[in-house]
Amino acid sequence: MRLALVFIVVSVFTLGSSLLLSAQAGQVIDRIKTNGELVLGTPGDFPPFSVTSDQGDLIGFDISLARELAKSMNVNLRIVQLPFHELIPNLESGRVDMIMSGLSITPRRNMQIAFIGPYGNSGQAFFGRDDIVASLSEPLDLNREGLKIAVLQQTTAELTVRAVLPKAEPVFTQSLDQALIKLLNNEIDGIISDYPFCKVSEFRYRDRGFSVYEKILSYEQLGIGVSAEDPLFINLLTNYLNLLVGSGALKAMQEFWFKSSDWIPNLPDLIIFKDF
Repeated sequence: MRLALVFIVVSVFTLGSSLLLSAQAGQVIDRIKTNGELVLGTPGDFPPFSVTSDQGDLIGFDISLARELAKSMNVNLRIVQLPFHELIPNLESGRVDMIMSGLSITPRRNMQIAFIGPYGNSGQAFFGRDDIVASLSEPLDLNREGLKIAVLQQTTAELTVRAVLPKAEPVFTQSLDQALIKLLNNEIDGIISDYPFCKVSEFRYRDRGFSVYEKILSYEQLGIGVSAEDPLFINLLTNYLNLLVGSGALKAMQEFWFKSSDWIPNLPDLIIFKDF
């Protein structure tokens, strides 16, 4: 199986993590040990990173990575679903131990929190009506008046639209599911979001006249957001990610979630909300 390597790494990492936990722990490690759980904050509407299946379970690359980390630490994983703009405040308050959602590492965010990684690369892309995509020669062709583009606030998508596409009309939504529903309802012309999300959306809704423009508008690196106040937890996560990279387990997970479509049929079709 493509994810088999993950379990090999987990068994190797369990001993190492036990040794780390016996060292001087900080407030995050203390909380995890006391509660017996690792708490992840994520929106759960951002495939292939974290998304709610049609069975109501959270799945995705970030979820798989967090589950294996919790196993290696011999604790339970508890997931708190939060709107994207609430991720960092909840991390800073201690409600969650780490945040993941295809989270781009930016200097501004890095002034607030620490990042483990990068564990992948991405960039902002346009997903929208076929006729608009066909009319584009370069990304800056999207910089036109009257073009309604959905973006999430306080994301790199918003920064990209404001900096690169000032003539376009941003339409702010609370979630990416809302953005997709607006697109299906023809209320907007497209969405700016991370390229992997746009490709998953294309697979799901191409037969409805939507596609991805393949030239991205930005280059970004993705990481795990954690509190800067617990060096031991940062050390643990860094070692864990290094093991995944060195063993090839991270690559296997990436190939399953980013290059395979086997899991996509497990997602609910948002077309059922089209007329709401």
